[in-house]
Amino acid sequence: MFNYFSINIFLVVVLLWVIINLVSYSSELVGGCDIVLSNMFVVDGISVYLMVLVILLGIYSQLFFFNFLCLSTRLFLFLSLAFSFLCFCVNHSILFWCFYEMSMLPLLYLIFVESPYSERFLAGWYFACYLLVTSLPLLLVLLYMSVIEGSFFFSSWNGESYNFWFFVIVCFIFFTKVPLFPFHTWLPIVHAEATSVVSIFLSGYIMKLGILGVYRCSACLLNYDFILYLFFCCLVGILFLIVATGELDGKRWLAFLSLAHIVVPFLAFFISEWEGVNLLFLYCLGHGLSAGIVFGLLWYFYDLTNSRNWLLLKSGISGSSGEFFLVVSLLSVCSFPPTIQFFCEVGLIKLSGNAFMYILFWCFYLFLGGLIPLILCGHLLFRVESVEVYDNSVFNYFNFLLILCVWCYMGFMFL
Repeated sequence: MFNYFSINIFLVVVLLWVIINLVSYSSELVGGCDIVLSNMFVVDGISVYLMVLVILLGIYSQLFFFNFLCLSTRLFLFLSLAFSFLCFCVNHSILFWCFYEMSMLPLLYLIFVESPYSERFLAGWYFACYLLVTSLPLLLVLLYMSVIEGSFFFSSWNGESYNFWFFVIVCFIFFTKVPLFPFHTWLPIVHAEATSVVSIFLSGYIMKLGILGVYRCSACLLNYDFILYLFFCCLVGILFLIVATGELDGKRWLAFLSLAHIVVPFLAFFISEWEGVNLLFLYCLGHGLSAGIVFGLLWYFYDLTNSRNWLLLKSGISGSSGEFFLVVSLLSVCSFPPTIQFFCEVGLIKLSGNAFMYILFWCFYLFLGGLIPLILCGHLLFRVESVEVYDNSVFNYFNFLLILCVWCYMGFMFL
């Protein structure tokens, strides 16, 4: 028991020290200077939040599930993490495209090769089509924008040399990566057929790559000219929450919740000034952590019960420790205080002002987004009949869940 808690405290403290030292250089956060490496890489407040997410999910998943993953799987996961880390801070448009695509290809390979589920090929082809169909157009668009701007560096672009429809094309290319409506169909299918660790990475940081792409290339478009599309995204986001109530498959349930949650960063583009855009990416950090926590919880229950059905997972709740992690994990999806998402949503509500559409969305979103996980949590805890029996492998899951929960609930104080 002493070793169990000591290793968690050590990992939290050491990684906290590393992150604070990295954050201290960000002018967006504490008034320091951005780190600029030959204009190729720029570490600012936005990239720091996303790199923290990659570090947390990458290090802890590779460390605690070392014995659960074969060498080739760990290698492909590491490649995806490394390319994503570089993508978050790269300032060169073509390198951004290269790192962007290379961060997703290893996960696509793992869906085809490592997934034990029967429909993995269908899910893999869905993912591949959305990935490959938009890959070449994105490269051509970035080349064109670089030539028009006279520079391949994002920091030199001013966005004044293009017409409205060109920006629409750029935005929709990235919307397929997020994904936003109507390009969302691949996400529930892929999550249902992917292994748990791949699902952790997909919802953890891959979805945030599309948000970053919109910010780097076409955020200036997201104004009242695009308000109709925002209205449909908000409406469909509420519908995703309602659809999730009918899902018995835990991974599909969380996938639909993620589709609803990802509307919040998109909405933040419309209501945040450039000085407040850090709040948007801080929310992405919190959402990535909570998604990783719940997918890790589902992984634990799947190994116990050999099922992802919520009705059958109830039999896997064994003792007070299992109940504790179940409650804490599902509350993180509710943006329960003091999670990172809670403070971000409060800040975004303040920025929404008196706009009727924004306030109406927040009313439905906060009500349903909190109610649905709470109802599920209550159902799972009602009349639980089990005994607390563990083997050594359980502590790998509990270590992973505990440390991510610490960052999800206390990370706002650190950052």
